[in-house]
Amino acid sequence: MTKPKKPRNKTYRPKPVAIHGGLIAIAMCHARGHEASPLRHDQLSDLGIAYWLSLDNLRAGDANEECWSCVSCALNIGMVLAERGIGAEYEQTFVQALDGAFRAKARSVRTRNFRLDGDALRDIETAFQVHDEQMKIATRAEVADAMTTVRQRIEAGNVYQEAA
Repeated sequence: MTKPKKPRNKTYRPKPVAIHGGLIAIAMCHARGHEASPLRHDQLSDLGIAYWLSLDNLRAGDANEECWSCVSCALNIGMVLAERGIGAEYEQTFVQALDGAFRAKARSVRTRNFRLDGDALRDIETAFQVHDEQMKIATRAEVADAMTTVRQRIEAGNVYQEAA
């Protein structure tokens, strides 16, 4: 005979979604005064793993809002870097990728499932390939400044709005 389970008295409290998308390491390097040098290979790998893994979760349908947030944050940082001349010719690539990411977000409200459509998946993969190259070129200060700009835009309410 099995023992009866104790009643669970704890209420569910989901973890807050981080707007930095796992990119806190850059901010820490910036705070320590390593602004002029590019990111080390191991740092690039760690950051790349975070947003590529989140993209894989979105592709497979195993994603949550945190995965979506990580992907969107990386895309926004890439777009800011492009706006500032690091891969400027790819700015439209980031815009298309963000459009696809926000289609998934809008769909998740109805379906409670974060999944990308085919166009969004292709656009985000292309944008991430560009972003990987941006991260090899950009200094820590440029990346940290891009992160700050993304955070300021979010706080100011300057975020993607679905067309009416």
